[in-house]
Amino acid sequence: MLKMSARGLRPLLALLLSLAACSSGSPVQSPATAAPPTDFCTNAGGTWDGSKESCSLTGTNSKNVTAKVQATYPANLLDDPAAGPALQQFLSDFFKKFGHPNDNLTQNSEASLGYKTYKHAPNTLSVVFFEEWFVTGTPHPNDAVITFTFDQANKKPLTLGDLFCPGVDPLVALPPLVRPYVEQATGLDKNPRLTISQFEPQPGHGGYSDDYKAWYLDGEDLVLVMPAERSGPVHAGAWQPRTPLSALVSIQRGGACSA
Repeated sequence: MLKMSARGLRPLLALLLSLAACSSGSPVQSPATAAPPTDFCTNAGGTWDGSKESCSLTGTNSKNVTAKVQATYPANLLDDPAAGPALQQFLSDFFKKFGHPNDNLTQNSEASLGYKTYKHAPNTLSVVFFEEWFVTGTPHPNDAVITFTFDQANKKPLTLGDLFCPGVDPLVALPPLVRPYVEQATGLDKNPRLTISQFEPQPGHGGYSDDYKAWYLDGEDLVLVMPAERSGPVHAGAWQPRTPLSALVSIQRGGACSA
């Protein structure tokens, strides 16, 4: 009987130990409820809003002119081995440029930053930032589109040239291949004031193409952002022609070349 009682007490003892652990005053933090990363925003002099995934700050110069900045960005990528260094540098530069006005600024200003992400294949990620800023009293805001693409498998950022065979210059090889898609996206057949040359790299001046400095991969498409920065009344990203990667196989890395 004694042996049976000891055996019967074991479940009860386990239960008591479990209850004691639960009431020990040392709660276990769930990863799902962990606080969002705030260090980067705080170090930039801003305030992090986890509900909006944004960082805001206000800078003032010696003339009491203020610069207000609000930036939304993928905080979860700031520690990513592939994306983190480039994104942190870009965001640091953004806050310094727009959030810390020098004494040459004589009117209040505001700047904002938003973003979208796009996937290509399992391990290629593009981050597209939309930057806008204006000074009080100016007729319209200035804007720009800044893009990054990362090879997360090999933990490195990609340039446009990295997509193509060694020795291929995208500014030379791409125009004839993307021309049909540029013509369609820009509606050249309906606007006689525009010509295809305005959307292709030009010696000494990139035209609306901005020498293809803003681009991203979305699924199986290469998307060119034109222009990358506001050009007169034309806002950044007014045209974003999409070219299927299958149309670029003759110069694409892994296509015509095996590298």
